[in-house]
Amino acid sequence: HISTYYVGHDEELFYPRPAPSSAAPFVVFYYGSYLPLHGVEHIVRAAKLLEFEPDIEFRLIGDGLMYALARQLADELQVQRLTFHPPVPYVDLPAAIAQASICLGGPFGSNDKARRVIASKTFQFVAMGKPTIVGNSPANRELFTHGKDVMMCRMADAKALASAILTLCRDHSLRARIAQRGLQRCQDAFSMAKQGLRLR
Repeated sequence: HISTYYVGHDEELFYPRPAPSSAAPFVVFYYGSYLPLHGVEHIVRAAKLLEFEPDIEFRLIGDGLMYALARQLADELQVQRLTFHPPVPYVDLPAAIAQASICLGGPFGSNDKARRVIASKTFQFVAMGKPTIVGNSPANRELFTHGKDVMMCRMADAKALASAILTLCRDHSLRARIAQRGLQRCQDAFSMAKQGLRLR
């Protein structure tokens, strides 16, 4: 018998924290190891499309295989309001996530693996009660519902990602609803207790 065991999240680290103050910038957040499946180039291009939205700031944390290419693309496009930050220790990730207004779970890449995986960061983001955008992939659709517990967008499509970001940015009630339902979905299905029962 074969069954699926989902990654889930570490409840001792990833739980809702106080939201940023209303005076804080509207931060669209990504962290990761810049693997091809993440599709960070599409995040950079989405940031370029949204650079004339004065309230939106992109914050990318991490390093890895495609990092240099992402930096080069951002420089070539002269993207405004996008900042790259070095990796942070795992235990410090929740503090970084807590400052976000929207989180990018992805994957947004175009390769086959991007369609087959649910990013571990997606579980972490929704467990922290953050409105999260993911790629509209078979893997993500296995667990989540567009417009209910996450926002989905077409993969490898900067315009679709920018549109999803702008929709959430402009609709506070939608952000709050997706964040709450995502958190509830995580608690109902992927708590450590539920994960233990699944293993047993």
